[in-house]
Formats: sequence, structure tokens, C-alpha cells
Amino acid sequence: MDEIENINESSESPPYKVGGIVPEDGWYACAPCGNKKYLKAGTRFGSCLMCFGKERKEFRKGFELWEKLKSKIIYR
Repeated sequence: MDEIENINESSESPPYKVGGIVPEDGWYACAPCGNKKYLKAGTRFGSCLMCFGKERKEFRKGFELWEKLKSKIIYR
């Protein structure tokens, strides 16, 4: 039987700002920390909870960006 591996990669779409509307269902990654989250179309991009957990000096408001991930399935 073939082994299936699902790999998420950054897409070539522009990054999305916190507060913006999610354009399509899918997996998105926080640009600064890489935290991944599944978001539904029509909802708003929220702040990354992983980034909020970091020390205040490391968290920089305004640098919160989300990137759409594309899935690639590899059959082995």
C-alpha cells in the first residue's frame, strides 16, 4: 500500500493582515512564528495566540500577518 504524506507549503498569495477577511477556507500560517490554523472564508484574521504568549518585547503589533498554505499530497 502507498504511504501518503500531506505537506503544507507557503503559497504565492500575499500575506493577510489581522482584522482582514479570510478569502477562502483553508490552512493559514502566522508569518512571524509559523503557527498554523484552519480558518473559514468570511471570518476575520485574528491575532496569533502563540505570538501573544511570547515576551512583550518579542511581540510587535502591526507585524501580525497570515499566509495561506497550499497542500501538496505525496504518494510513496
